[in-house]
Order: sequence, then structure tokens, then C-alpha cells
Amino acid sequence: MSTESQAATGVAVSTPEPAPTAPAETTVETAPVTAKAQAAGTVPPVVEGGAAVSGSTPGKVSKPVIVAAAVAGAVLVALPLSFSGLLEDNGPSVGPTPTGYAQAGQPGNGFVPGVADPTVDNVTGSTLAQPPPPPPGPPATGQPGQPEQKSGESANPGTPAAPGNPPAGNPPPPPPAPPGQQPHKAQAATYEGMAGPGCGGSTRFSGVGLYRDGKAGWVDQGNGGCGTSYVSVPMSGDPNKDDSSAYGLWTFNTGPVTTGNCTVFVFVPNGNTTQVGGSPTSYRVFDRFEIGKGSPIGNFQVNQVAQRGKWVQVGQFRVNGAKLAVQLLTRGKDWDGSGKTYAHHAAAMVKAQCQA
Repeated sequence: MSTESQAATGVAVSTPEPAPTAPAETTVETAPVTAKAQAAGTVPPVVEGGAAVSGSTPGKVSKPVIVAAAVAGAVLVALPLSFSGLLEDNGPSVGPTPTGYAQAGQPGNGFVPGVADPTVDNVTGSTLAQPPPPPPGPPATGQPGQPEQKSGESANPGTPAAPGNPPAGNPPPPPPAPPGQQPHKAQAATYEGMAGPGCGGSTRFSGVGLYRDGKAGWVDQGNGGCGTSYVSVPMSGDPNKDDSSAYGLWTFNTGPVTTGNCTVFVFVPNGNTTQVGGSPTSYRVFDRFEIGKGSPIGNFQVNQVAQRGKWVQVGQFRVNGAKLAVQLLTRGKDWDGSGKTYAHHAAAMVKAQCQA
């Protein structure tokens, strides 16, 4: 090697020369060179014998430097992430957002993965102003204003009504009746009739077995009008036995009251014993006009001598088929120890008041 090359590099390099024998060793003296390099401010690379020297091109970064710089950069990036993970809560950590991209929105704001969040400015990273939420609308299903019915639940019974208003879907109650007036109610059927000599209409009086024999037979009393006349009926002579061939009979066609209860009243006229002498007078009540075809539904007695000039309420009896009949019996004593007294029973008016 030439002396000029040694002076330029400051390193003695021995170049092996071809020889038939082993190459000669070249001893590199580093001490003098090191001293010179220190004086010049640079440390030249040390090259051992047998190694080739490759010079570096000015302005080009070597590979070891690039690797070292990459490692240092990775460490610098990892350190903030490690500290942020330690300082945050136990919740899921979120990495830093790259510049120009917004962080994914939370569920429910319409964010689609892979698309920038519309609520964040993708350039500056600041949150954009959002419009106010729309007013709540009606439920998706069901009737307006009512919650959606779930499977297995019963139908909605209705919305509670406000005070003073009837529930929805039900007709309003009728208004209260004005003071002093009551709601109209169906009236029960009623009947009232009076039977006797001279009376007609729905009633009738019959003298069965009537005969005329002066004061001993049937004797008409009064003027023949309804309510002003009566008949004196002769007694059988035995207080415990009737003359089955003679009796008085009052009948009533109760009309609208086909089945119901009838209250019976008997009028006792004024007169003497030969006119009104029953003490007592016996009666039977039937729910048919053909009294011989059935049993009576009731009976009663009236002391005519003690009740002269009065209406006597004798009882209440059940009617069927709109028919009611009252029979006067002839049993009675018309004599005393001195002979015949000619005492008679009085057959005047009988009244019936019936209600279904």
C-alpha cells in the first residue's frame, strides 16, 4: 500500500500479495492511530487483519440506525398506551383514534362499523351539534295511546275514565230523575169489583133455590138498585146443617188478574131479625164458578146481628184462572122455645180487591 493512502486514512492496511507461501502477517498499530484520531476528534473504525474495509456513503443512514430508531419509536408509542390502561377504569380500553377518523359511536346512535360517525367531525375530531330528538310518537302497534299488548296477556280492559266520565266503550248511565219524580215502573195488574142484587158488569149475584112464600120464603129488600138492595134468605132450621138446594152465590171475573190474591169484604145491611138475623152466617170461597166440581179454597163466618150497617173484611184468598166465587150457606136456627121466629140471612153486597 502506498504512503499517500496511509496518510489519508490514518490506518495501516497490509494488502496480501500473491506468493507461493503463506501470506505474511501485517500488524496494525492502533495506538498511534488512536491518538491521532482523538486529536482530530474522530474515532476511525478498527479493522483487524484479513477484513475488508467498506466505506460508508456520505448522507445515507445505515441499517442498524434504522432498526434502533424503529425500536425506540415502538417503545415511545407503547408507553402512553400502557399508562392510559393503568389509569382508566376496569371497563374496556379504547385505543387512540387515528387522525382523520372518528371513534365508533355507542350502540343506538346509528353508527355502522367501517363508516365514520356522523356526529363527529372526521377532520378535526370535534363533536358536531346534533338536532334535538323528535317528540315521542304513538306505539308501533295497538291502538293510539295504548301500550302494545304482549303475547299471553289478556285484552286491555280499557283506559280508566277521568272523574265524572264513564269508562270508554261503555254507554253512559241514565241521568238521575228530577226531584219528586221516580223512574216509571211497570204496574202490577189489579182488579176491583162489587157483586150483589141489582149489580152487573164483571160480577153476578144468583139466588139458587129461590122461592116465594111471604115472610117464610125469599124476600127482596130495598129498591132493586146495586148497593141499595139485598135479599133475605130463609134459614134451614139447623145451625149445623145446610139446605143444599138453596144458597146465595156471588161470582167475580177478575179479568187482568188471572192469578193472584183477592181481599174479600162483606156488607151487612141494617134490618131486624127477619131481615138480617144471621148469628152467625157461614160462607165458602171458591176459585171457580162451578162450586159443585171442587173443594172450597176458604171459608169464614160473619155475625150479622152484631155487624149491621158495616163492611166487614173477611180475609184474603188465592185465585186462578181469573175466577172467584163466594157462597152463602143456609144453616141456622129460625125458631125458639115459643115457636117460629122466621129469622133470615141477609145477602147484600160482596166486594173483591185483587192484585196479581
